[in-house]
Amino acid sequence: MNRSSWQIRGVWKRFPRAESGQALVWAAVMLSLFLSVIGLSIDAGTIFDARRELQNVADSAARAGAMQIDQNTYRASSGATVMLDPAAAHAAAAQYVESQGTGFTVAIDVASQRVVVQVSRSVPTSFLRLVGIGTVRVSATAPAVPRYGIQNANP
Repeated sequence: MNRSSWQIRGVWKRFPRAESGQALVWAAVMLSLFLSVIGLSIDAGTIFDARRELQNVADSAARAGAMQIDQNTYRASSGATVMLDPAAAHAAAAQYVESQGTGFTVAIDVASQRVVVQVSRSVPTSFLRLVGIGTVRVSATAPAVPRYGIQNANP
């Protein structure tokens, strides 16, 4: 044998011998890891979307309640005192949440100057169901205060 063939054999001896099936094991591990990350991303996106939707419902319901001003108090004070009508504010907020569909749990707190609406519901999961988490409870809270009159009426 000449010198160059000995050099080539020396190079090949430095590399470990290929193990049959090693690539298959790595592919199986990486595929399961990749699918897990994708599944968690899908469930996280679903939960985030549901949370954003709930926040919109809570904000709008609180605003609907905050628009229910006690007209008698307002008129008696010549517009100086603005108070909420608690019964009307509660009813308006509850009606708005009801109009958005079913499955919501609602808590409405009405004071003389503030409406706080808390909305929650269970969101079904797809991938987390495989590890025993079938639903995730999502909630949102929104306060609102009554506004009246013309503010900064500069032409």
